[in-house]
Amino acid sequence: MKQFIKKLYYVPRPTLNTSAKRNLTKMNHLLENCMNPILLNIGSGERFIGGKSLAPKHIKKIVNLDISHSPSVDVVADAHQLPFKKKSFHGIICQAVLEHTSDPKKVVDEMHRILNEDGILYVEVPFLQGFHPSPTDYYRFTLDGLKRMFSQFHPIESGVCVGPSSTLSWILREYLSGIFTGFSEKKIARALSTLFFGWLTFPLKYLDFILAKRPETHRIASGLYILAKRSENREIS
Repeated sequence: MKQFIKKLYYVPRPTLNTSAKRNLTKMNHLLENCMNPILLNIGSGERFIGGKSLAPKHIKKIVNLDISHSPSVDVVADAHQLPFKKKSFHGIICQAVLEHTSDPKKVVDEMHRILNEDGILYVEVPFLQGFHPSPTDYYRFTLDGLKRMFSQFHPIESGVCVGPSSTLSWILREYLSGIFTGFSEKKIARALSTLFFGWLTFPLKYLDFILAKRPETHRIASGLYILAKRSENREIS
């Protein structure tokens, strides 16, 4: 009965990623001259946003890594200590993972270690998002902070992947749910209010189809990205 109820309980996601597909397609093009590239997807879980853009015939393999096991995971490991040799991969994808790590700089250094020279890196991080432990939630990143975090890589492009309308959708859902429950810790009350206000506010995110590409949206964006290349000539700071 509990499993049946869980299936019926569905809250729409408050965010809309408008850039992953385009950015991963660009990553594909950057890897075109690489012979049989092998990619690592860190924190793959059950969702791979834009993943179909990374399935051309020239990609040899995508290794899915996560801290917990699931049917789609190939390797179970901690991103702070990646179980791979130096320069093992031609490309790395890391979507919505660094905020859940206790030492994101160490994870970035691990990415640098296992990525081939001139290998391509694509990372997405949150900026203005609600608390979402999976199982923990530590950090948020500005665009300047993201560039600083990846200063040992050569930047290709960076910007907004989840726009300001998604920020509003998420924060408004949490705020209204909190007001309705008195910001109570009662799980049933929170679940019911989140269900109601989740359905009420989620349409706001679709405004990001229009707004996410505007030049100043990074100031209140929900999520940011960086596309970069590994470079031997850039020092790790």
